[in-house]
Amino acid sequence: MVRTTRLDVLVSSHRGADEALDVLQLANAAAPTAANAPGPTPVHVVLVDHLSEHATRMLLCHGARGILLRGNSVRHLPWAVRAAAAGTIALAPVAARFLVDQYVRPGRTADAVATARTMLDKLSSREREIVHLLADGASNPAMAEMLGISAHTVKDHIRGVYSKLRVDNRVQASRIVWQGQVPAQPTSTQARGL
Repeated sequence: MVRTTRLDVLVSSHRGADEALDVLQLANAAAPTAANAPGPTPVHVVLVDHLSEHATRMLLCHGARGILLRGNSVRHLPWAVRAAAAGTIALAPVAARFLVDQYVRPGRTADAVATARTMLDKLSSREREIVHLLADGASNPAMAEMLGISAHTVKDHIRGVYSKLRVDNRVQASRIVWQGQVPAQPTSTQARGL
């Protein structure tokens, strides 16, 4: 039907997202091309029994213009078909929630990563060891033992870290390490043990 008919909207119903992906790929392959038939490729609205965030993304990446759950499709299908035909994306509320949650979830933007890395680059190699141990939740005595220095020296390094990063506590320092996505280097004692 996709090869021989000029469809505006194709609605298909499936048990799962994998089955829907297979049909999307077949429909895209069978869609008319300029060589064998005039007209645009039909937009595809997919009905499935259940959705996950990954399945929603995969269906959209493979060309679905609408994704609905079969259980409540009777209520949503009329507006979804109209929306897909008009060129927008029509999503079941659960699919929309996956995408909105992904979009608004706090993340690490490129600017935040660059800023955090610039701040971490100001630290000496010993201060970098300290800040990574802070981020791992190590106590001052544990850091002193791991690094082979006194607890007083650890406190001095922590004050230096706080000053250079312009933070007041361990949580704020740990956040900068997290934002910078910088892996910890082996501590001096770990490097000597290799």
